[in-house]
Amino acid sequence: MSRILVLALIFFPLLAPQAGAETITLTLDEAVQRAIDQSFSLKKNTVDLAQAEYSARRLWSEIFPSISMSAGLTFLPSTPLFTGAGFSYNSDALSYALNLGLSLSLNPSIKSSMNRIELAYRAQLLSYETACKQLEIQVTKNFLSLITMKQNLLFMEESLRLAENKLASDTIARRNGLLNELTWLNSQLSVETARYNLSYADGAYRNALGEFLALLGMETVADIDFMGTVDIVQIFYDPEQLILEYLPKRPDMISLRQTIERLELGKTQTALASRFPTLSLSTQWRGTPETGSGLGAPFADSVTGSITLNIPVDSWIPGTRQDQTIRAANAEVEKAYLDLQSAETSAKTQIRSLILNLENTWESLGIARMRVGIAERTVEATELGFRNGLIEFRELEDRRNDLTDARQRLLQGELSYQTLLLDLAAALNVEWRALTKLEVSLGPKPEASWSVP
Repeated sequence: MSRILVLALIFFPLLAPQAGAETITLTLDEAVQRAIDQSFSLKKNTVDLAQAEYSARRLWSEIFPSISMSAGLTFLPSTPLFTGAGFSYNSDALSYALNLGLSLSLNPSIKSSMNRIELAYRAQLLSYETACKQLEIQVTKNFLSLITMKQNLLFMEESLRLAENKLASDTIARRNGLLNELTWLNSQLSVETARYNLSYADGAYRNALGEFLALLGMETVADIDFMGTVDIVQIFYDPEQLILEYLPKRPDMISLRQTIERLELGKTQTALASRFPTLSLSTQWRGTPETGSGLGAPFADSVTGSITLNIPVDSWIPGTRQDQTIRAANAEVEKAYLDLQSAETSAKTQIRSLILNLENTWESLGIARMRVGIAERTVEATELGFRNGLIEFRELEDRRNDLTDARQRLLQGELSYQTLLLDLAAALNVEWRALTKLEVSLGPKPEASWSVP
């Protein structure tokens, strides 16, 4: 009893975390929402977005005058220290000063500055929305990948169960002298091979599940029942029509156009600030005691105002530093247009490639489904022949492996097709759930060229 108690005390802490874990049901929408709520990157984007919105709603700050206030006390009036009669403190020379100033500078570049602030807010809003969509695509891909891995584990468990049943019957036959040693050893090898493959796949699934749970901010979960998927339906799109309609709406295209707009505004702001006159208005109020009467002297104040017009000249001279700054701004705009053209070319190639890959993958899925059907019937026929003594065990093992391979290839093909659908939705900047509905306006889809017997 004492040994049992000691063992219980040792193993209970190891088993406690497993006992606290549980299997939960998780839908795709819940997974996406959890990931968005837990994303630190999105939270940082939210802070930046709030700051940009705050600035965009207060454009009046660009023309708000500069206001300054100051107060001073002269506690040591000017007096000799070593020369003349030497140091002599004169309290009648004490003085104070109160100043209130207001200044305002006006330049045509103020309008461009306001537009840049508004553009910065729109760019930050676009960045936040893009980050949310990218995270949704990432979570959906991980979700589908885990479903595929879990289904693959079921196939492997079935293979292991069949191998174990075969080993059990072969063991009985071996004991009765009805089976040779080589066949019995092959049955054992098949069981251990199936067990090894299952263990390796289960480890990969557990690692992927742990990373997925960390992305969702979940920890104490033993396993997940996944609910939801991306429908596998045949689509037929005209890539050129998709490019024409959806390419300008892509976030990266919009972002590049915003970059061009920002650089254009920056170029205009630099040119206006460097080459156009600036009107400066200032006024100042000053209060001091009357001279020579100390702090108790009657209060006296004065107010001044000035208008200054600054006309730049050097920026109009070719080769000056200001002229080079304006030329550099023009060069940045030209490079931004080239970046936009390059991105458009790459995006068009990507959309065409995705459409082609979807069509090819759909045809491959048809072949994969036929392979599974043929492999299942082949295994049934081979098992019948093996039971009748017409087929060797190795032939049966090979056919079972062919069936497992066919099922796994079908799973991977379906995952690839779903992933391509998600990539196409991201490339078109549309919701992946609505992607299959686009074909209504883009033309009918052709009939499938395959059938599952």
